[in-house]
Amino acid sequence: MVTDEILVKYIVGEAEAHEVAMVEQWRKLDAANEKQFQQYKTLWTESATIPQQDSVNIDLAWEQVQKTIHTKVEKKGKVLTIGQQWLIAASFALLLGIGFLIYNRTATQAPTLLTAIATDSIQNLKLADGSKIMIRDGSISYPITFDGGKRNIKMNGGKAFFDIAPNKAQPFEIDAENTTITVVGTEFEITSNTAYTQVLVREGKVKFNTPRGTVFLTAGMGAKYNRKTEVLEKMTAASNNTFGYVTGELKFENQTLKEVIKDLNQYYQGNYIELENKALENCRITSSFNRDKLETVLNVISLTLNLEIERSANNKMILIKGKGCTP
Repeated sequence: MVTDEILVKYIVGEAEAHEVAMVEQWRKLDAANEKQFQQYKTLWTESATIPQQDSVNIDLAWEQVQKTIHTKVEKKGKVLTIGQQWLIAASFALLLGIGFLIYNRTATQAPTLLTAIATDSIQNLKLADGSKIMIRDGSISYPITFDGGKRNIKMNGGKAFFDIAPNKAQPFEIDAENTTITVVGTEFEITSNTAYTQVLVREGKVKFNTPRGTVFLTAGMGAKYNRKTEVLEKMTAASNNTFGYVTGELKFENQTLKEVIKDLNQYYQGNYIELENKALENCRITSSFNRDKLETVLNVISLTLNLEIERSANNKMILIKGKGCTP
């Protein structure tokens, strides 16, 4: 959370590196944040430019003030100088201003949110409570710290794997479009876009709340809410390799090449593999891989099934060619 103390340290150039990054991201998140920052900075700057006593002819200035306001400010028989009066007035104004800002921020402003974005590569995110998120694509908005009875974050589309730190006293809640996923401590994957939100559970228990009802999911289970049809359906994990990109392992036991290619496209993000003809879909393979490069996997498939691998100019599009197999 960006506190007033951190803002002051930032303004006077005494903030730590992580505090500087925190303030700068907070300023960019919302125009209202930037406006508050500028008001705070102006107030602080003006308080630092109060006229100094040694640059003023005290007697002459005081005489002029007396002629103007016909008032003499005294304290225990001592006349306050212009510099002292300016300092008192400005300090009082500064305290009022800071008090107003603190009240305004506390009463009206939602918790400061940071956003982690994944585009061409996976982004690994660790939250304040120790929870870990692997963002495959899309983005996650999250607070710097979790206050209150729940740990709330927002998924702004995409796909991510969650490993949530257990805390029964403070459930973890994810807002994904118009659906909500609530957990205490578990591992699961969420895919969310304008068409649907899908939840697949690896460990633990998940509560999936949608406009069409709520379902409870345990390890190996999943559910999908279709926004267009407004249908909520349960399912099982597509294959043993559904979470392969998390564990680093891929295992194929007499599986069809159609199933293998589907898993490879999910595991090796940024590449797209396809088969030249439908007969290739019937070919079967048994093998296992552990964090191997795509090139290694493709070579094993090519040698095992006597197939040819053809790549596009940018190496992102991959075509597997061959005669194929009978069902």
